Amino acid sequence: MTFRRPLLFTVFLIFTLLPQLVAGTILPRNKITNGGYILYKNGNIVEQFRASELFVPASTIKLLTAYSALKTLGPEFRFTTSFYLDANHVLYIRGGGDPVLTTESLTSAAQELKRRGITKVSGYVLDDSLFALEQPLPDGSENSANPYDVANSGLAVNFNSIAVAKAKDGTITSGEKHTPLTVLGREIGQQLKPGKHRVNINAFEVRSSTPLPLRYSAELLHELLVQEGIKAEAVIRPGKVPTNAKLIYDHLSSQSLVEIVRSCLYVSNNFIANQLALTAGAQHFGAPATWEKARQLLTHFATNRIGISKKELQVVEGSGLSRQTRITPIAMLKILRAFEPYRELLPEKYGAQLKSGTMSNVFCYAGYLDAPEGNVLFVLMLNQPENTRKMLLSSLEKQFNPVGVVTPATAKISKK
Repeated sequence: MTFRRPLLFTVFLIFTLLPQLVAGTILPRNKITNGGYILYKNGNIVEQFRASELFVPASTIKLLTAYSALKTLGPEFRFTTSFYLDANHVLYIRGGGDPVLTTESLTSAAQELKRRGITKVSGYVLDDSLFALEQPLPDGSENSANPYDVANSGLAVNFNSIAVAKAKDGTITSGEKHTPLTVLGREIGQQLKPGKHRVNINAFEVRSSTPLPLRYSAELLHELLVQEGIKAEAVIRPGKVPTNAKLIYDHLSSQSLVEIVRSCLYVSNNFIANQLALTAGAQHFGAPATWEKARQLLTHFATNRIGISKKELQVVEGSGLSRQTRITPIAMLKILRAFEPYRELLPEKYGAQLKSGTMSNVFCYAGYLDAPEGNVLFVLMLNQPENTRKMLLSSLEKQFNPVGVVTPATAKISKK
């Protein structure tokens, strides 16, 4: 009995004080059923919970992709789409992986081709050999009609998606005022319900001897060339640029890489993220781009530049679509520290600059909170049915910036 009383008393103290200890943490852990977090301020870890365990990061992994692309390609890098012509007036288009090649881009290219003396086009050959993907879709994509599920390719227009409007009487028109309706757009529209749609090109059953992203690129360019008064025939096929074809025009992307990264992080565009990872992989390891090279590039930067061990990260693709990608909160913190020079590229949300990550049963935040006594870097990773991340972030703000003090850093971002 002499030995049992102290033991029982100790057990009593543990169970009595444990809720108080949990309640005394900066973040309420009773709101986390499966997740972890880490808080970092002024060079020190302030608090952590399950920070060495692996979780699905969803789109927060785009921070690693953005960092790797910026370091590999350079902030001012611009993608190139090249136009060649042979003696038979066949126009060859070589894709350079440009993720922001849009109708506006092709309109500009069509005008420039006319200015450079193109008056006749007898057909189109599409060269996307910069990419040699093991499969077009990134792991995690369901190839649904949703535009976030589009495939990646060396030549892609309008993010490999198409805008179509269908009236109740079945009339099909373009879903965008500035984008002409193409034959492919009409064929896809016939499979849609009345209304306005933006859909994944590859999600529809369409008979075509040319991959649909390439076919759409050529059909759209064809319509724009005709609008410019160029006589053109819509004969389309995939192929490579021959050595005897003459380079007519190199079209540079409308945005620099740093601007593309800002857009990618702001709207969390999966297609752009993977185009960046694939292109950077090809740049680092040599063309053509493959998913394996993209994975190797991201792993290389995580390990050799950021100091993340292999047991802290398993990366499959660059957007966060794959649930096979896993990372620890402490590894994500290391990415935040490396990314800090580029933090102004992140959107401002709930008083912080952050990247969110959202999928079914996955809710994550990783970012920076400016506070009067020093910036706080935070990683919140929840792999659970209940989304409590906003509540957790609110608790973080109340602790470190209770009156919402505007620091020079937050003032700078609020002006953008």
